[in-house]
Amino acid sequence: MEITITTKLDFKKYSNLMFRLTYRKPMMIVLTILGFIMLITAILYFVGIPIPFSSTPFFPLFFGIYTLLLPLFIYRTSRKNFSTHKRLHEQITYEFNDGKILITGESFKSEMDWVSLYQIGELPNWILLYQNRMIASVIPKDAFGDKLLEFKNFVISKGLKNNLLK
Repeated sequence: MEITITTKLDFKKYSNLMFRLTYRKPMMIVLTILGFIMLITAILYFVGIPIPFSSTPFFPLFFGIYTLLLPLFIYRTSRKNFSTHKRLHEQITYEFNDGKILITGESFKSEMDWVSLYQIGELPNWILLYQNRMIASVIPKDAFGDKLLEFKNFVISKGLKNNLLK
């Protein structure tokens, strides 16, 4: 099997991916909801509506504000990462064959064995090739075209750790 794809990320896609990766965990969603509830109750307290707090609710206020500002922090961090890491917005060619993954960008060339991958992940619009728990090569699914199913079947046949969508 040999599949070659070429892709180039733009900031909008990258930013959307960072939001999805941040908010895909249930704990993050629960903390966000809790933050909004805490913010609302703190605001109600400060405008004079009686809310039973044992002391002035500064922690709920600041936690709620942080929760409200978190999307801005994600956006700014995404913007900074995208602009400072030139490899993120280079045109990249991925060559997948039986033995290796060859990744060629405008300023770099990399080669990995399949067994060196930590995991292969899938989101609705992305394939993620994790080198470890924190670092992944991100590939938009549309770059695979009609070869996506062939790629998924190949990954499964190799017995690699994956969470590919069925």
